[in-house]
Amino acid sequence: IDPEFAPALLTVGCHEYGCGRQAEGMRLLFQLTQRSPDTADWIEIIDKAGQWLMDAGDAIGTRRLYEAALKAHPAEQEFIIGLGWALCRAGKQSEALPWLERAVANDPNNCSVLNDYGWGLTELGRFDEAEKVLEKAVQLAPAAYDLPANNLKRLRQLRQKAQPQGGR
Repeated sequence: IDPEFAPALLTVGCHEYGCGRQAEGMRLLFQLTQRSPDTADWIEIIDKAGQWLMDAGDAIGTRRLYEAALKAHPAEQEFIIGLGWALCRAGKQSEALPWLERAVANDPNNCSVLNDYGWGLTELGRFDEAEKVLEKAVQLAPAAYDLPANNLKRLRQLRQKAQPQGGR
C-alpha cells in the first residue's frame, strides 16, 4: 500500500486488525497520526479509525490512537471528544471528565458532547450535575437524536435505585 495515502492505511489497518493481526493493524492505524494534518480528510479518517477500534471492543487501542493524534494536533475537537469517549468506554470516567469538560468549553451547545459529558458524570454517580447537563443536551438535540433523552431517563432510574428505600 502507499504509506502516504491515508484511506489505504485506514482500510488495510482495519482489515489486518480484523483478521487477527492486531499489531500490524495498529501499526498501520498509528501511521495515520503521523500524516500531516493537511492530509485530505485527515481528522475524519483518524476518527473513523477510532470508531472502528471501539466497535472492535478495543477501548485501550482507541485511547492510544486519540492520544497520538492529539500529540500531532492538540486542539482538535474531534480528538478531544474521541479521547474522552474512549476513556469512558474503558471505565475511566474520572480521567475522561477533564477531556469532556474541555470539549464542552470548546463547543458548549453541542448536544452530543453534552450527552457524553452528562453520561460520564452519571457513571461517577454525580447525578445532580449530570441531570443539568443532560437536560441541556435534550433541549439542544435535533428531533431525530434521542440519545440524550434516553440517557436522562436512565439517569433518573439510576438515581431512584440509588436512593435508600424507606420502610420497616
